Amino acid sequence: MKEENMGLYSYKLHNINEEHKGAYKEKDLRLMTTFQLREICDREKLVKSIVNPLDKEELIRLIMKYRGEKDYRLINFFNEGGLERIEKFIKKSEKHIAKNKTIDYPGKLTIYEEIDLDIYDDYVLKSTEELCEGNVLLVDDSYRVCTVFNIKKIKIENGFTYYLTKGKSVAAFESESRHYSLLLFSEKDSELLFKIYTGESTLSEKVMTIKSLPILQFEIKQLNETVTPLAIDFGTSNTTAGIYIDKEIFNSETVEERIKLIKIMDTTQDVLKITPLIPSIVAIEQIKDGNIKYSFGYDAMKISQKRYLDDGLTIFYDIKRWVSDFEKEEKVIDSNETSTFIKRKDIIKAYLLHIISLADQRFKCKFKKIYISCPSKQRFKFHTLFKEILSDYVVESENILEESVAVLYNTVSELIEKNKYIQGEWYKALIIDCGGGTTDLSGCSFNIKNNRISYELNIETSYENGDTDFGGNNLTFRIMQFIKILMADALSKRDMTIKKAIVDEFNKDIFRSIDKYGISELYSSLNKEYEKAEEIIPTKFQVYETRSKEDYCKVRSNYYFLFDLAERVKKKFFSNPDLLNITLTSSISKEAQDNTILFDKWKLSYMNNGNLKIVKEAPSILLNIYEVTTLIKGDVYNIIRKFLNKLYKNDELYDYSLIKLTGQSCKVEIFRDALKEFIPGKIIEVNRSKRASEEEYELKLACIKGALRYLYDKNFGYADINIQSKTPTLPYIVTAFTHTGEEKVLIKGKEIKKGTISRFADKIILKLYLKSLDNTIKYEYAYNFRREELEKTDAKTIGNLYPNINQHETDNIENNEVKFFAWVEEDLWGFYVLAVLRQDEELYVGKEKFFYFENDEWEKNFFDGLK
Repeated sequence: MKEENMGLYSYKLHNINEEHKGAYKEKDLRLMTTFQLREICDREKLVKSIVNPLDKEELIRLIMKYRGEKDYRLINFFNEGGLERIEKFIKKSEKHIAKNKTIDYPGKLTIYEEIDLDIYDDYVLKSTEELCEGNVLLVDDSYRVCTVFNIKKIKIENGFTYYLTKGKSVAAFESESRHYSLLLFSEKDSELLFKIYTGESTLSEKVMTIKSLPILQFEIKQLNETVTPLAIDFGTSNTTAGIYIDKEIFNSETVEERIKLIKIMDTTQDVLKITPLIPSIVAIEQIKDGNIKYSFGYDAMKISQKRYLDDGLTIFYDIKRWVSDFEKEEKVIDSNETSTFIKRKDIIKAYLLHIISLADQRFKCKFKKIYISCPSKQRFKFHTLFKEILSDYVVESENILEESVAVLYNTVSELIEKNKYIQGEWYKALIIDCGGGTTDLSGCSFNIKNNRISYELNIETSYENGDTDFGGNNLTFRIMQFIKILMADALSKRDMTIKKAIVDEFNKDIFRSIDKYGISELYSSLNKEYEKAEEIIPTKFQVYETRSKEDYCKVRSNYYFLFDLAERVKKKFFSNPDLLNITLTSSISKEAQDNTILFDKWKLSYMNNGNLKIVKEAPSILLNIYEVTTLIKGDVYNIIRKFLNKLYKNDELYDYSLIKLTGQSCKVEIFRDALKEFIPGKIIEVNRSKRASEEEYELKLACIKGALRYLYDKNFGYADINIQSKTPTLPYIVTAFTHTGEEKVLIKGKEIKKGTISRFADKIILKLYLKSLDNTIKYEYAYNFRREELEKTDAKTIGNLYPNINQHETDNIENNEVKFFAWVEEDLWGFYVLAVLRQDEELYVGKEKFFYFENDEWEKNFFDGLK
């Protein structure tokens, strides 16, 4: 029974005991009047409140939520006895075979065991008349059903294309007769086949008109295992994957011939768009009998866009960050409100297996060798996780490239191809990688020699700096702040001049303002207005966890709605440099142009007399490129300044031959402008493609292409590659306070790798403080010293067990003194703390404890419900 306390309007779903419950399609409901829709609600016991009755759109959503049926019911899953039931029905039915004069179709069909037949296999049906999406039977000459295909209708710019597809779990077999036909049905009969397949219908026969298309050949093949490695670039926002082609002769010298990337369809778009970027997003679709059904990438995004306001279903947007604490469990909920707990590493595993399955499908082979690039600073941890969760595969760990080195290798390969290098000369490069959630700075030195039998490449690399709190999501959030303020202002009719007032706050030399006053001062007014807007359009859904489920879901919907809208604005502006303004509107118009972004107003709620009310008349918002670039300019300059200011002051920047920007966020022109404050523009390489900018992925693809070029050169023996990775520079300080209040540095960047601090022997909680190199406190750790955990020992044993502790450091411990030893563990990207006590001239050691430098507690997370 649904709660009645549902704000200004409500409904409750009665217990339905009747044998018959209606099922309705959205396209049919949209043809009905409001009166007819209310009649359906009454008949189906979907009772709405008499206060503020639901309008037509809300009635449709209510009916679809509880009695909705998918528009096209496709047989693309396994059902016990399903094919047999269809075959029995087809053989008994009276069949009128219509002559085919309109459909052009493939004469040969090949499918592979264990993988789907998808649109990428390019089995196209061409027809002079419109076809409907539905089920297609493959039968032999005695109407034995060999398998079931589907027709998938895909919108392209000038019309529709019809593809023949098939789910991998639908049974298939070859017939001895070898005479095959495809049977096409009307929409109604196709749905009947679905019901017979699932057992919903027991109809034994029917008169049907069928189109029969004879097939010359049908073949089922097995997937063969390949030794070619599958390379994966696991990103915060998007993941890419691909292979190098195992041959030496190509029709041209283009990289695209040697490298093949997995490409997928963006299912969130109305018009067909194929992209190599796979969003690193996971949705929990169904939890049943302890098993979890996931959706990934664009399919997960589509679920997010289509879900109802009060759906609690879980969607994860930031799974790469989980690697720092992959054993932690997450609570997950599906659309039926079923919940369970699952470890983060299992969700990451499911996502990576999905990527591998896409590769199997696209390249028609089974991959066993997996090659995943990783961040410099957490190389060990990433590969510990990957080897554990992908235990059925051979995960390369010896010759793995760090992400920054993969980017550099892509550049080195281009220099070789274009012959733009001097034999044996050393070059220095800085690589700034701004991804979706983090930004990293890496330094590299390299030289190239063209020897008699191969190229010799010597590469030295080091991680120099990083910011786990800055990435493309920061830029999206700034735009979201602006949109939320403008939306709230329009809904409340509070201050119609707020837009001009905000932009005027940035009417200054932003770069010099940050140099003088810092970043916080620049954005203080914007942040204050954003907090005011929270009173009208709340987005901090974590605050609503203890309130009604309806309010929580509405506030959560507000945040994701606005963040998604801001992301669309960012992508549209920065993929099209000629675009000057964008209109955000919920009103569908035939005159809608390229500069219009349509949004679903039903996902937005606002405060009205203390109640959250769904927006019915959504305001239209006009944004221009000047406003958006002005908003994000300070953030971009601040991160560049953080990375380069010290190098600039020390006159070290001119030692670099090139500074390379990589990562999708770096295509924003402001990055180049910010860099020009420190270096000449001619040594900045952004690697922009000559293709239309709207289709440009080069910045994101630099890493995966570099990894694949490396594998190609190494496996063919074209290059003798020597890579030396220096110990990553630690961008943190760890401190503690003495009893006199003096702050003591225990660990600091490259300079101090270990330290000690002492206390009087008692039950002690030692507080340790993690700071950035600019002395900003990031996090507070606590080490609990407990006497009951102590074990008697001696100085020699301590020295043998802990090489970071020297004997003279334990010899000088006095009676009743506890000395805490802290030391860096670079491989794990964290540090250990160990307590040693001297009591009655004897030494006792406590339990060592490990602390990660980066964790969920302090890293900025735009999806934590507190923004």
